[in-house]
Amino acid sequence: MSRFLVCLLILIMTSTAHSKPVKSTVILLSIDGFAYDYLTKFKPKHILNFGKSGVKAKLLSVYPSKTFPNHLSIITGVYPAKHGIIHNRFYHPGLKEKYSLGAGKNNSLWLTAKPFWSFAEENNILSAVYFWPESEAIGKNKQASFNIAYNRTDSEKARFDQIINWLKLPTSQAPHFIASYFSSVDAMGHKFGPNSVELKNAVADIDKLFGYFISRLKKEITFDVNIILVSDHGMMQINESSKVDLAKVFNEQLTQWISDNSIVVAQSSTQLFLYLDDSKLSKDQKNSIFKSLIKQKKENQSLYSVYRKNQYPEHWQLNKDLAIIPDIIIEIAPNGYFNNTKTSITSAATHGYDVINQPALTAIFLASGPDIIKGRKLNAFENIHIVPLMSQLLGLPQRQDIDGKRSVLQPIIKTNCITSK
Repeated sequence: MSRFLVCLLILIMTSTAHSKPVKSTVILLSIDGFAYDYLTKFKPKHILNFGKSGVKAKLLSVYPSKTFPNHLSIITGVYPAKHGIIHNRFYHPGLKEKYSLGAGKNNSLWLTAKPFWSFAEENNILSAVYFWPESEAIGKNKQASFNIAYNRTDSEKARFDQIINWLKLPTSQAPHFIASYFSSVDAMGHKFGPNSVELKNAVADIDKLFGYFISRLKKEITFDVNIILVSDHGMMQINESSKVDLAKVFNEQLTQWISDNSIVVAQSSTQLFLYLDDSKLSKDQKNSIFKSLIKQKKENQSLYSVYRKNQYPEHWQLNKDLAIIPDIIIEIAPNGYFNNTKTSITSAATHGYDVINQPALTAIFLASGPDIIKGRKLNAFENIHIVPLMSQLLGLPQRQDIDGKRSVLQPIIKTNCITSK
């Protein structure tokens, strides 16, 4: 029998079977703060077994290694400067507002790229989201057909149970793209550190729930699904001796300009984003600000670095002429942190540092399912390349307006009769 007739027969059989959807199903799960080295340090058996059934690779965060910019890059396939969420904390001069987590649900101007669930919906694939950063963002992009808003009460088990319930819906009503997010590992990593018993227990708990989910899939769902399990970043222990108080960064003149909003500072533990007001500061004053910061840096034994707009490291992907890009970035050296004496940090560990040469920040990528090759080895890659993979698994057109490349993850997809458009 010819290959064409075999493919045709498979399609006919698939379309007439009530128990198996015609379209593929892709489930994207993210465990916030799950470092790649947790796989060997804590040996989560269900996650490791899942990786053995498909592929496993090191996933690299985009800069900075913070939760919101990375989850948006995972779901849009573009770098933060393009999707608009360049940090968990930054300033928008045009809006004259500092970004707060989830602000897109009230103002469409924050998110400037299309999430994958919107792209899927536009191509007649129902989507479902149970917690994902900016999943409620308003604007011209479609929201997912099923969208459970973030709250602090729903358990992680409830998220897995809901995914099973969505998969059990009649084929015409069921979502074929599902995304969900889990934060317990990140929370314990921050609070107690990457070598703590509390973090070990958190990893064991999410692993047990993941095993429970896989078991329910096998017992209750009559068709196979493609599952992609990722994280956004790893975690690094804080070194108290590398703490930098803001009073050491800004001299008296700079402090005065900050007070009158000539300089707006968006602070995190790992970066200070400085925005200089053109209407209040001359070119000479801006130059003097940079020189003052460099002088202060030398007095602080190189605990941090100072960079100017359009001179940022190329891999940061921030040398763009956009209002949200800060005029100056002050970057703490790894294991250090910026301390605001008014609100001292209480965490044992953090992230956000540049991932280059910092293996502790490496995230995870595991994928398995009917369309995924088992055992294929991959080099480490950036998380922007996940969107093209999901597009191909769902038979969607490959977008030309994203940074992610189809070629990066195409080697893990099985060759079959149905190819993407």
